[in-house]
Amino acid sequence: MEMVLTPMRDDERDEVARFLSLAFTSTREDIAQWITVAGPGHFRVLRDGGRAVSCLLKIPMGQFIGGRSVPLMGIAGVAVPPEFRGRGYARRMMQLALAEARADGFALSGLYASTQTLYRSVGYEQSAHRFRIHVPMASMGVTDRTGGVVPLTEEDMPAVKECHRRFAGAWDGTLDRGEYLWARVKSNRGVAYSGYGIRGSSGLIDGYVWWSATRKPDTGRHDMELSDLAFTSESACRRILGFLADFGSMADGFSFHGGPTHPALLAMPQQRFTITSKDFHLTRVVDVRRALEGRGYQAGVDAEFSISVADEVIPENNGPFTVKVSGGRAVVEPGGLGRVRMQVRALASILGGFVTPRQAALLGWVEGDEASIATLEALRASTPWVSEMY
Repeated sequence: MEMVLTPMRDDERDEVARFLSLAFTSTREDIAQWITVAGPGHFRVLRDGGRAVSCLLKIPMGQFIGGRSVPLMGIAGVAVPPEFRGRGYARRMMQLALAEARADGFALSGLYASTQTLYRSVGYEQSAHRFRIHVPMASMGVTDRTGGVVPLTEEDMPAVKECHRRFAGAWDGTLDRGEYLWARVKSNRGVAYSGYGIRGSSGLIDGYVWWSATRKPDTGRHDMELSDLAFTSESACRRILGFLADFGSMADGFSFHGGPTHPALLAMPQQRFTITSKDFHLTRVVDVRRALEGRGYQAGVDAEFSISVADEVIPENNGPFTVKVSGGRAVVEPGGLGRVRMQVRALASILGGFVTPRQAALLGWVEGDEASIATLEALRASTPWVSEMY
């Protein structure tokens, strides 16, 4: 019988929980809670001859590139139990999941890779950085208390989400969250986070932060962990930093995730913080046309170029495409000379700005004459980063 990927059945929850527990060294109870929170309908099971042999979780969201949110299907919870490993099930499952994502209208797919070899083999490539940033209270240098801070309630969440979209849309690579990621902002792995917002004169939420604190048994002091922070003005940024500084009587510092150009860092008078590389976010172009047309471009750029993409997994992505960029948007049509040639995974890395077209050429990811590669600079974006793990 042919291998098929289908939604998890109710009578398979225990078996899927076993797969996930073995893969991620978690208790069955924790995994059962994860399945409930993520939504059983988002899990997929690969069957070989009718027997469940592996599973994954689909997480719908978007990724901001050039100020626009491009539909992205996140993948997590990829698990093959020990008795079925080494048979190619994970690769086949990913191929089928990509076909389903394309059929559902997604332009991109994203994930964090336990092993890049597997995911690169099906077209994923590094696309954004994720760093852990630690700021000591003693060296932050911001004590602004101008403006009020209010505890956030469930009624504030629509305004909080709108604040995040305005914030995230200014930084390439950031994720346009769905309900799964928003739930993890409030509570994750047994840790509950408290939310506080900055309400502007217009009544909108201009900034917010979600945090928790962990007591140090040796000193009695604590460190703060931020699950999220965002702001849409300098004053809101400074007020959030001042709010955090007011915990300095007992807190040694605070940590959060993002990129080396995170705006909260740029707002500090002294850049006395530490950054630790944590993860690369990998992206896969599921639909070349939708991906190129879905992202934003610099409004002042007018360009036309033709690329030839090779994709062994999704045949619809193969062949030359002509791209015309004008007024911050692109129109993509099949055909053209295809003067610049690349594998689909190279396009994933170029699309969001992780590498430039010239850098990709130096890596051997792109082939073509220098002038044709230079026209691809219309795809240039800023250094992409993400804050969420999923």
